[in-house]
Amino acid sequence: MCFKKIGAVVFLFYSVNTFATAYIVPPADQSLIGKPSYEAVSRDDTVTTIAKKYDLGHNAMMNANPQVDPLKAFKPDTLLQIPSQHLLPNQARVGIIVNLPEMRMYYYVPHTQTVYSYPVGIGKIGNTIPITEAVVTRKVKDPVWVPPDDIREFNLKQGVILPKIMPAGPDNPLGPYAIYTSIPTYLIHSTIFPESIGRRASFGCIRMYESDIQTFFPTIAKGIPVSIINTPIKSAWHKEKLYIEVYPPLEEHSNAFDASLAGSVHIVNSLSKDQPVLVDWQGISYIAMERDGVPHDIGVRIEE
Repeated sequence: MCFKKIGAVVFLFYSVNTFATAYIVPPADQSLIGKPSYEAVSRDDTVTTIAKKYDLGHNAMMNANPQVDPLKAFKPDTLLQIPSQHLLPNQARVGIIVNLPEMRMYYYVPHTQTVYSYPVGIGKIGNTIPITEAVVTRKVKDPVWVPPDDIREFNLKQGVILPKIMPAGPDNPLGPYAIYTSIPTYLIHSTIFPESIGRRASFGCIRMYESDIQTFFPTIAKGIPVSIINTPIKSAWHKEKLYIEVYPPLEEHSNAFDASLAGSVHIVNSLSKDQPVLVDWQGISYIAMERDGVPHDIGVRIEE
């Protein structure tokens, strides 16, 4: 039940080239999807290559492996935690949900029991997509990009003159897929910069690996709801255990209550009140500081 670092962990090794992103939606009273694993990487691997192999973002790999220096080559047989298990957001299980601190998107495919989970890149500080409810308005294959004035000005300061209209092609930063929403100027799109997935790198748009959006794009239709949320702390029951999953907050919301230890305690209290539960409060304190983006079981129902 209690939180443990490496020591009492069961290592699961995989030799797959890609990691599945489709899951069966669990029952309403359960929230855990995916399985944790560890991998011994080689000197030729990088954080980016390992992240893409397991359909993770740069942030997820670094949060789960703070001992790693992304600027240095791995030592032979370095063991990395693969944070491939997630709690579903505590939201209505419908449409597209983008959790900004997690830099991850969840998509409940209409009329099915399938949920997809994808890493995403998000806007830089000052360019974050609005935290709001929206809907998909249209989608375009091989989109033309019309750079907004602020992006043109930014690039001009870097000595880059952007055209007023950029046709589809290998230089178009939208990549071959674009999904437009009712939030003006903010898109969900592929990217020609895969290393930006799991980073704050865009001017507000939600970026996806091209390999992910290839499966996502055909299932999207006009009117699908889109929820942009700011949830650095997720907590939920799964079977008889209570879990918590904590992420570093967005810098512009770093002092918010729901990004603090007190916020973690409040969330756990709200989920464990009025029932007999044994809670590892010391573990919660440690997890709230570590913010490793990994689900940890911190409580268990007990018989009265």
